[in-house]
Amino acid sequence: MRVKFLRRAACGIVPLLLACSIATAAPDSVLRPWPAKLAAAPLALTDLNGKQWNLADLRGKVVVLNFWAGWCGPCIEEVPVLNTIAATSGDRLVVLGVNYKEPSWTVERFSREHQFGYPALLDKTGEHFKRWTGGVMPTTVLIGRDGKPRWRVIGAIAPNDKRVREALDQMLAQ
Repeated sequence: MRVKFLRRAACGIVPLLLACSIATAAPDSVLRPWPAKLAAAPLALTDLNGKQWNLADLRGKVVVLNFWAGWCGPCIEEVPVLNTIAATSGDRLVVLGVNYKEPSWTVERFSREHQFGYPALLDKTGEHFKRWTGGVMPTTVLIGRDGKPRWRVIGAIAPNDKRVREALDQMLAQ
């Protein structure tokens, strides 16, 4: 009787776990306009070097605000994409990676291992993640020179995703 129960439980759990792992690793992202009636939340966080970053101070630049965690597989996959954006846009654009609730030593190790080409900010309470995202990780917000969010990318940005590059190019041209 006990063996039958375990077999039945395993038959139900294994497909469920498989489905969850496939969904988590999906490379597709969704690019949506920022909701018109949703005001941008203030953002002031510290990076790993102790530097304070305030979104209001970055007006005049396009900002790519990426929310991530070290345990998030799609977040890891998009680091090279964000590095490319940071490296190829000059001083007209700033990429900021906002880590979700991990200790600074974990974030420091992770950003070193994955060679971040942009600052890693610490959202120790997860408050900013809740305000800026729909609860999905990774989420990237594209913010115009005027400090207003324009686009929200839900899911990992693929290396060949031209939609995000086109949106950034349009914002940089304004």
